[in-house]
Amino acid sequence: MATLSRYEVVWDGLSGLPGLSVFYSLAAVDATASIKAFFTSVLGVFPAPLTWTVPSSGDTIDETTGTLVGAWTGAGGGSVAAGNAGPHAAGTGTFVTWETAAVLDGRRLKGRTFLCPLNNSSYDASGTILAATNTTLQTAANTLVATGNLRIWHRPQGGPNGIGVVPVAASLPDRVTSLKTRRR
Repeated sequence: MATLSRYEVVWDGLSGLPGLSVFYSLAAVDATASIKAFFTSVLGVFPAPLTWTVPSSGDTIDETTGTLVGAWTGAGGGSVAAGNAGPHAAGTGTFVTWETAAVLDGRRLKGRTFLCPLNNSSYDASGTILAATNTTLQTAANTLVATGNLRIWHRPQGGPNGIGVVPVAASLPDRVTSLKTRRR
């Protein structure tokens, strides 16, 4: 049984936001600077005035049960502002799939982080992700995986069977996705 730190990165500043991306690490590891570096390295493919706020404190959970067990405090959190002034389609972008070596219930455990909205200049003439944008995002994701700080958390299903697993790779499809708001 391990304790995981939960990092809730808030997306804000554009129509349809705020949004949230959740990351996990072992409680003994401060992944704040690594997560902030990820967003800093991709700011050029997202529209201004989008901002990401990386927390410098948050909750810790028991990985097997998901129960809140405490809090963490780290260094290096703060805001990152997107750097591409130009139009965008709200809620439209791509995603990172965080690959692991773990197999649970006959399926490979994976995580996913949606990266929406991308700036309009991030798409090619066929409407898919521009190769340069995909390269920027892939490099940032690979760097975050290489830190060894992240964990992909599998929520408990009918008992104390949650688990936090180290991602071994990240993949980005040359495919567009879109998000819908749950607000009414």
